Amino acid sequence: MNRILNTGLLLAGALLFSHPSFAQEDDMPGGADRLKELKAQKAAYITSKLGFTSEEAQRLWPVYNEFDEAREQLRKEMRDMHRTAKDGVALTDAQATEILRKHLANREKELAMERAYSDRFVKTIGAAKTLDLFKAERDFNREVLHRFRERQDNGGDKRPGTPQRRR
Repeated sequence: MNRILNTGLLLAGALLFSHPSFAQEDDMPGGADRLKELKAQKAAYITSKLGFTSEEAQRLWPVYNEFDEAREQLRKEMRDMHRTAKDGVALTDAQATEILRKHLANREKELAMERAYSDRFVKTIGAAKTLDLFKAERDFNREVLHRFRERQDNGGDKRPGTPQRRR
């Protein structure tokens, strides 16, 4: 059971950084500690990949953490909206249209926020390292997902009746 919980927490953490419609720390018991650990690992990964000087790191991380919190708030709003739409209730066309409108408005907010923070990152660490920052963030997300999939392939949940991931 503990292995299943750890695997679930790892997946939730990985998806946190890669997709706006999955659970976060407020949705899973004990997830806050795992999320903090994953964020610390992400910071260490990015710092080592980009080779920040101590001055660059001191300037970057407060801005990055602010960006990350704002992004997570937008993604939480998106998850809440999708939950409302998926609760098994048939939606009218008007309701579905409103949800689609809100979804697109949220995506536009996220893009505007990313543009604004990209400008701040460029002023803080330069354009080349800003591109490297976003690449390192994507690489970290891929690595976490890879580890999760590897764990699933090497054991996963083998209970009878549990669907297994197919290739």
